[in-house]
Amino acid sequence: MTTSRKGKNEQLVAERAERLMSDTKLQSLRSRPARAALGSATAAAIVALPVTWIVLGAIPGVVMVIAAAVVWWMLRMSVRLVADLPEQYLDERQADLRNRSYVESYRWFAGLVVLLCSAGLLAFIVLGEDPDTWKVAVSYNAVMGLFWMLEAAALSIPSIVLALRDREPPR
Repeated sequence: MTTSRKGKNEQLVAERAERLMSDTKLQSLRSRPARAALGSATAAAIVALPVTWIVLGAIPGVVMVIAAAVVWWMLRMSVRLVADLPEQYLDERQADLRNRSYVESYRWFAGLVVLLCSAGLLAFIVLGEDPDTWKVAVSYNAVMGLFWMLEAAALSIPSIVLALRDREPPR
């Protein structure tokens, strides 16, 4: 039973990959300027997520999460899911591009996490009255904003890098 389920999953992935690679409906998203705009819009949405949650609250925060998801989906379609497809569905150029984008994506995401950790450490040093203890009061909206920002960054950065680095439209 496990083998048949695995076989069905592989067949579904193969059919989806073939359909996606030959799809021309979203061709307008695949031009270099469109991919750059979508990559920039996704990066802006990542930055806007915590700001929206903290400044405007939960309802606008949820709306921003939905808007970020739509932009992320458009970005993924613009690069034909090259960052997500298994190796056997990519040509050599796409596989090489995907591998290089993952290395660069890791560096971007690691830099973001280090920046956030450094900001937290700096806040601890500057705001802490007693060096041995520090009480932190974190709001629900701040936690949600940080969570959605990190979630969006982790999922989006590979496609952003692909969109900004690839010189030719995905085939």
